[in-house]
Amino acid sequence: MGSIFSSVGFKVETQKDLVELVENTIGDKEFSDSFGVFQKVQLAGYTLNAGHGIVFNVNLAHTGEGWEIVDVSPCFYGSKEHAVVLKDCELYQDVEDEWKFYLYGIDEETGTPVELYISNFVQCASFLPPMAEKYEIVPVGLAYNGEILPARRLIQTEDMEEGSTMANFFVQTAQIQAMENIPPVVYGLLGDILDVKKIKNEWTGEEVYWLYVDTSPFKLEVLVNPADLEGEPEVGKRLFATVWLQGEVTPK
Repeated sequence: MGSIFSSVGFKVETQKDLVELVENTIGDKEFSDSFGVFQKVQLAGYTLNAGHGIVFNVNLAHTGEGWEIVDVSPCFYGSKEHAVVLKDCELYQDVEDEWKFYLYGIDEETGTPVELYISNFVQCASFLPPMAEKYEIVPVGLAYNGEILPARRLIQTEDMEEGSTMANFFVQTAQIQAMENIPPVVYGLLGDILDVKKIKNEWTGEEVYWLYVDTSPFKLEVLVNPADLEGEPEVGKRLFATVWLQGEVTPK
């Protein structure tokens, strides 16, 4: 199984790899790339821009003992044309990591319940729920693994002589979340590939697949490393994958 790092072309296999990536992100910058406030706590964000929407974020909080790194994460900033609006939103805090935050809401168009990691937390910290009733998000799934399947077809079974349609789906997978070293907000999906291309992580030089997937009815962008994908993605085929859902959040 791959990782959320490999899905966007970063190679982080050891703690040393992660420390080096954090150091390269902060570097010798005089000022942070972003600044925010959450519940009267000052926040600062540093971003390594790897091109084509791929970034690595390092978030700091000013605690009683000065600035402290509180969250790091690879992210992908998707296309605004793929944005959806969530209503009835609530803010959740990770039970094990107090500085990872998740937004829950209902997709206004399809009625799909969605919970995702907030990839631009520092920038949007001051206007998170309950500050607004609706939020616009660009949903992105960073894939741990995936498999390319043919276009939707009839699957023969012993019980049904004529077979049955293998339906698309987008479901939160509690069993996977319980596995070690896998963060919350993990989904299993099966969907039709509407668009596909390769993009390069300019920091590492590694290419990954970007796909736009329709899980009927929820649509999202998915990033997956070719080494973690079985088969060749093409428009019209389907993607079966396990993804960590994240997205940029702005009030509507």
